[in-house]
Amino acid sequence: MKNLLFFLFSLSVLSFSYASAEEPWKLEKDKDGIKIWNRKTPNSSLKEYKASIILNITPEKLVSFLKNISQYEKWMYKVDAGSVKVLKKINDNDFYTYMIISAPLIKSRETITHMTFYPPDSKGVIMINLDGAPDLIPKTDKYVRIPKSKGYFKIVPLGNGKVELIHQAYGSPGGGIPDVLANLSSVDCPFYMFTKIKSLL
Repeated sequence: MKNLLFFLFSLSVLSFSYASAEEPWKLEKDKDGIKIWNRKTPNSSLKEYKASIILNITPEKLVSFLKNISQYEKWMYKVDAGSVKVLKKINDNDFYTYMIISAPLIKSRETITHMTFYPPDSKGVIMINLDGAPDLIPKTDKYVRIPKSKGYFKIVPLGNGKVELIHQAYGSPGGGIPDVLANLSSVDCPFYMFTKIKSLL
């Protein structure tokens, strides 16, 4: 059951979103240098999360890490090995990724994400937008296509070889899964993801 709950929220992890919300953030976990906040999204019972961690790495190296899609199965929960690929590439900073997520008891999901890496702003902050593109390719009966996804990563340089990595996300796993189930792992799953990123770096 625990694996199923992790999986349900991992769909939200892969459904990256940062829609605005009036409800304030609530700090749910602060452990091992990782902070996780939750809040409800407007006009929905789904929860949005925000995760933050300080890493000993340069912004440029972190961007390279996030562009390395071959590593995604190592830090995104329940992503099938070998399923991650680039469906469409505009350039090195603008491309569409595809991956399959599986777990016991429910049908495997597939997600398509439009990733856009922006140049640093005047303060050196780098934004990476992650927008769901569920209609990029035809659907099949083999998987449930994640219908709604949007989010971002933000890399904030802190000096002395350190950066803050912020990830904000929200999304619907689709396939008739109730929002209340998708919300159950809204702390554990992003904590897992950032723990894996920290270990890989």
